Amino acid sequence: MKHLTIIALLFACAHSFAQDKLTLYYDANGKGLDTKKKAQFYRLVTFDQNNKPIGAIEDFYMNSKPMAKGEASIIDKFDNANSRWKGEVLTYNEKGKPSGKNNYDEDGNLDGIQLVLNEDGKTIEQAEYLHGNPTKDYYLVYDKKGNESRNSYLTHLPMRLSTSDKKIVPVMERKVIYQDGQPVEFYFADGLSVAVKTSTKQLYGDYYEVYVTIENGSNGQFNFDPTNITVSLKIDGEWTEGEVLSYADYMKKVKRRQAWTAAFSAFAEVASATSAGYSSSTTNAHAQTSSGKSVSVQATTTSYNGAAQYAATQNAVNNMGQLSNQQYDIKQTISDGYLKLNTIMTNSRLIGFVNVKYQESDHILINVPVNGKVYHFEF
Repeated sequence: MKHLTIIALLFACAHSFAQDKLTLYYDANGKGLDTKKKAQFYRLVTFDQNNKPIGAIEDFYMNSKPMAKGEASIIDKFDNANSRWKGEVLTYNEKGKPSGKNNYDEDGNLDGIQLVLNEDGKTIEQAEYLHGNPTKDYYLVYDKKGNESRNSYLTHLPMRLSTSDKKIVPVMERKVIYQDGQPVEFYFADGLSVAVKTSTKQLYGDYYEVYVTIENGSNGQFNFDPTNITVSLKIDGEWTEGEVLSYADYMKKVKRRQAWTAAFSAFAEVASATSAGYSSSTTNAHAQTSSGKSVSVQATTTSYNGAAQYAATQNAVNNMGQLSNQQYDIKQTISDGYLKLNTIMTNSRLIGFVNVKYQESDHILINVPVNGKVYHFEF
């Protein structure tokens, strides 16, 4: 009997230990950390013996203000992107004020009414989802007077004809991998794969460079028109439409910038070649004044060497020829890579890029229409 009592106590202690609340730390990308040194938020969670979260889970900003509260079916200690909330989840801003109410199904997909709240707890946005997919192509936005308007999911801007009635590929099907530390988002559905990666370039101005890869593994061909790509930028909390440059527009900027580069380089080369034909020498001499004083004088002689200038001119011509070739190579590379209207045949791949005029922002949305559907990317 004594042994049974000890075993029962040990079991009770183990059970109690398994249900202790743990503190998990995550960085800005949701990656798990061992310490709070570089953490952006922390989480209080209780796991059962099977490492399943039980009860309420609470997230906090590093200033200890609440960030989110709800239940979850999966909590990943190493990558929060793999965690799955369920039921109603409340979110808060960094001041600890309510910022939203979200609802999830058992698989962790948005399901039901989703609300964004202001600091007074009033609804400023309302959306409706069904198992991870919007039930409409718009969500509702409310102004300070409670007036309602419709915003597109694609641009987060008021609905227009160009954004109405679009078939959006379910965002829940979007996946992400990393290449040299940079995220590459992609979809694979119905025999098609569409991937997007972004970077910033400053060669011919400041731009976001949007790389697009489309693979057609379906049974049919289709036209892809990059002029239908749209971009939205979030700047200081407000969404604005990004300027996507067409191939023709961008090549005009390339040619204009290269023309200025060539003009300045040509001036520098010619000036250098012209001066190369001239050389000067200085001679020191001594003389006496009428009073008998001895003085030192310098005489500078400038001479011209036609052979030296000819050699320098030939070198300048060669340098300008090399610059011209380099510029041609760059133009050719851009021409080959910049996206243009193409028919994508069965079992073929299209790779290219478009440039978006740079504006400092904290969020960018990219929408790529492919074969009648819109693929939605967020960075």
